[in-house]
Amino acid sequence: MTPTVSFAAAIPVGSWHAFIPAAFASLAAQGVNLEVALVDASGDPRVAEAADRSNLSFAYRRHGPDKGQADAIDEGWRHTRGDIVFWLNGDDRLASGALKTIGEIFDANPDVDVIYGRSGFIDANGRHIGMHDQVEAVSDLLYRSNIISQPSCFVRRKALEAANGIDTSLHYVMDWELWIRLYACGARFFHTEQRLSDVYVGDDTKTGEVSLQRLREVYTVVRRYAGHWPAIKSTVSLWAHTLRHRRQRP
Repeated sequence: MTPTVSFAAAIPVGSWHAFIPAAFASLAAQGVNLEVALVDASGDPRVAEAADRSNLSFAYRRHGPDKGQADAIDEGWRHTRGDIVFWLNGDDRLASGALKTIGEIFDANPDVDVIYGRSGFIDANGRHIGMHDQVEAVSDLLYRSNIISQPSCFVRRKALEAANGIDTSLHYVMDWELWIRLYACGARFFHTEQRLSDVYVGDDTKTGEVSLQRLREVYTVVRRYAGHWPAIKSTVSLWAHTLRHRRQRP
């Protein structure tokens, strides 16, 4: 049965990645009521060519400069109307049937505001190399650790608007900060163990970076919601976790 809820996906693109056609294909294959907003600041003609060759009918499409990824996501959502919003980066992809699964859960649970599930990890060749190991049932731990995998998280638009949307000033932790505000506003979360997306992991991704700006954003967000010492612990933990995973990659 086709879900009654509709979906809106923002696809922010900052640079060309070879996985972009696969990201488009994963959306086109979902078979649900889906609006897609492509917000492309790459300046690379291959992005537009891939969009033209995809089986997607874009509700909104912009090729040109923007103020960053979070601003692009916000722009995409503002130019769509779907009940359930999410974003998909060009180097990630949805699992087969993910939106049908999510739609059925939302239909069966009208009081649920956010649904999130598991994500698989893929390498530069698109091969599965493991599962996201830090996804947990939502709790106050969210104030200190990002326990939600972004491409496997889907939010009712009314809950997003009640939480005042995404913070466009952030570059690295805008997903985590949004989940925190939703949780703090009383949004109801539903955790499923189903794999809903595949996430590319590599040193050329933002999550593979150990930059000062990323660490500063983590510290600032955790301090705002949990205090100074939890912020220090979370920042050090992220730094150590990222370095460990970089060493473990082939």
